[in-house]
Amino acid sequence: MSKTKAPVASAAGSTSKDPGDALLMRDVRVSLPSAHGALKVIRGVTFTAGRGEVVALAGESGSGKSTSILAALRLLPPGAEVTGSVVLDGTDVLAMPRRKVRELRARRARLVFQDPWRALHPMKQIGAQLIESARSADPGLSRRAARELAEETLARVGIPEPAARMSSHPHEISGGQAQRVVIAMALVARPAVLFCDEPTTALDVTTQAQILELLRDLNRELGISIVIATHDLDVIADVADRLVVMYAGEVVEEGPTGEVLASPRHPYTWALLRAAPGIGGGDRLQAIEGRPPSPAEDPPGCAFAPRCPSAHDVCRTVRPAPREVAPGRMTACLRAEGYGPIPVEVIR
Repeated sequence: MSKTKAPVASAAGSTSKDPGDALLMRDVRVSLPSAHGALKVIRGVTFTAGRGEVVALAGESGSGKSTSILAALRLLPPGAEVTGSVVLDGTDVLAMPRRKVRELRARRARLVFQDPWRALHPMKQIGAQLIESARSADPGLSRRAARELAEETLARVGIPEPAARMSSHPHEISGGQAQRVVIAMALVARPAVLFCDEPTTALDVTTQAQILELLRDLNRELGISIVIATHDLDVIADVADRLVVMYAGEVVEEGPTGEVLASPRHPYTWALLRAAPGIGGGDRLQAIEGRPPSPAEDPPGCAFAPRCPSAHDVCRTVRPAPREVAPGRMTACLRAEGYGPIPVEVIR
């Protein structure tokens, strides 16, 4: 297992006061307008990413992983209502003027999208796009210096013959190389935080492993904090220092990755493991029955209760608050201590 750091925050009520945090999201809530009223897509998300730490956000599609990342960068669509606090590289993003947010995204926080082809301009050479990205982060950078930085960064992310590749167009490279180029476009800004939204979904298994190994190597070499969203626990088992499991717009479990995977404290995490090949699924994968609640719904108890094989009657009426169940471990489950009798103080 990769290095594991002491957790710097928990949604269980203790938040980090370490000024070295690269990202601190506290009680972030997001509502999106719809014809049927406001959709509550994020419901009080709290987590941190320390300097030089890799944090994975895991969960099914619709769990709120990508929306949390977009909220942190203020990239949500017009009409979105966001409350709470997002402190990114020491600055409260939600309180910043929009011009300052653009500067922050150009210099200190970069996003790697799921589909590299949507991030690359099909008509521009790769080199031109890298140079443009570098100079948007540092307008004082000369074109020559930007080109040198671009070639150096292409080499760092494993692109062969980087000087020659600068003149290529996106359609002339493979999907794996395209994702490496997109990562290079982010790295030329020398960001404090690199957000990755399902960066391996569109790639084959071998290339997935290569990209994840690249991200871990960059984290170790450059000390960049990385927040990576994924629906697949298998892909981040050896990459992330800490794992944040999300369900229905909420954080349901958090802790050091190895500990969470070895002994989950929330039934949803157990269910994800049983459905994941190579980790907890065994010879026969087990699908998670049912479906997540719609953002338009607001169930009175635990959002996972309708799908949970261990649910008690109280689980359907009492919404569990996140709480610390072990040093550095948080869960939002009434039966976190091994799914035994529910502690009276928790129900109250």
